[in-house]
This record gives sequence, structure tokens and C-alpha cells, in this order.
Amino acid sequence: MTSVQKDLETAFESEGYDVADVTRNRRQVRVEILDDEASAEKLREITYDVVDEADVLGLDVSTESAEGRDAMTTVVSLRYRS
Repeated sequence: MTSVQKDLETAFESEGYDVADVTRNRRQVRVEILDDEASAEKLREITYDVVDEADVLGLDVSTESAEGRDAMTTVVSLRYRS
């Protein structure tokens, strides 16, 4: 796990979110949060506290249904420059 992944996971968890998974594919990081009603604005603020907004090339907050889970999750996906 990269520093950005660890830092995002720590930041979300310190704000009370239950992080299910953090993955990375090249410069895209995907954080899965076990809260389908999480505030997109709050998640953006937390993300920008970890990764400078000027370095974020794209940020998306969405909900999805994961296979094998009974509940919806909120997913934060971002691309960034290092």
C-alpha cells in the first residue's frame, strides 16, 4: 500500500468512516467506505486534506452495490499527480 493509500485510509477512519478497502491502479486510488449515506462534500474535504487539490486530476464520489455484500457502499475514486 502506498503512502497516499495509507494516508487516505487513516484520514477517513479518523473521521469515523469504516473503510472496507483501498486499492490503487497506477495513479488512480479507490477507497470503499461502508456508509451509503456519507456526505460527498465531507469526503472531498478529507481527500483534499491528504492530497493537495491542485494535484488531484479527477475526483468522483459515488455509491455502488458490491457483489457479496448486503449493503450499498460509498466509493471515492481519484487520480492524482505525484
